[in-house]
Amino acid sequence: MIKSRNIVVFILIISMVSLVGCSSKSSAEKKPSTSVGQKPKAPTELKSMSTELDKLITELDKKFKQKMPAMQQNIQLNPQGKSQGGQAQSGQSQGGQSQGTQSQDGQSQGGQSQGTQSQGGQAQGGQTQGTQSQSGQAQGGQQAIDWQKEFSSLKTIHTNWNSLMPEAVGAGMTIDSRNQFSTTLEQLTQNISNQKLEDSISSTLMLYKNYADLTQVFTTTVPAEYYQVKYEIMAAIFEATRKNWTAAQEHAPKIKEHWVYLSAQAKESDLQIINRTDFSISDLQQAITSKQMELVMIKGEIAMTNLKSLEGKLSSQTSNQGQ
Repeated sequence: MIKSRNIVVFILIISMVSLVGCSSKSSAEKKPSTSVGQKPKAPTELKSMSTELDKLITELDKKFKQKMPAMQQNIQLNPQGKSQGGQAQSGQSQGGQSQGTQSQDGQSQGGQSQGTQSQGGQAQGGQTQGTQSQSGQAQGGQQAIDWQKEFSSLKTIHTNWNSLMPEAVGAGMTIDSRNQFSTTLEQLTQNISNQKLEDSISSTLMLYKNYADLTQVFTTTVPAEYYQVKYEIMAAIFEATRKNWTAAQEHAPKIKEHWVYLSAQAKESDLQIINRTDFSISDLQQAITSKQMELVMIKGEIAMTNLKSLEGKLSSQTSNQGQ
């Protein structure tokens, strides 16, 4: 009898231990499920990097178009606002070093030299005035000064990437994607350091593509597909301006491919802007097919402007939902 009772007690103890073990296991299995499918919120450095990439593309594009006809100078690869565009035609150096105009009365504001169309030169406080430079550009060190904004944006991008990398890896960024971003950033640094204009633009656009991949591992106010569409449009336009039509035509179908996904995600925003963007993308694709550079530049700027408007709507919509 006692032996039977001991057996029963033993069985009860085993059953209780098993139940506790199953309960603990069940709790352990349930905990990770709360974070499955959820991406971490995008750090502030991610938005900062996007801003600096936009600045970099804008500045490089202005330099690239300085030798183009006036009409083409006024068409922006990456339109950011009405105040931009056409500045190369006025001959203004934004580094605060020199200003020149097409009226040939260029003045160097760095306190070094002034030139007019009058013959001869006048001494002013140990400096000289002359007529040899009608563009009004200050000589000596000017080339390095012209790239100050590019260097500044590049430095900020490096700083942002250093801050973002650990979080991106923790969020699921692959080793290949991380290496591609780092390699492209290093190449861009070399190109800007050597002031290789076209190579710098190509590297910046490729880095923008890598940035689009980076945004996929975070929760952002604007879908990652937005940056993919933007990259493909800019790359197509840039290749068209170089009359590299084979490369431009390779980007054309990718624009539409990414746009299909973006428009589906943005269908709850502004239908008018979505339709407008859709038509402008189709117009751009047709322009690329016709191999008309000026037409590609015009249609491309319109598509980029519409895309910028859509970005504003998406950001505003997300902000309102969060309130």
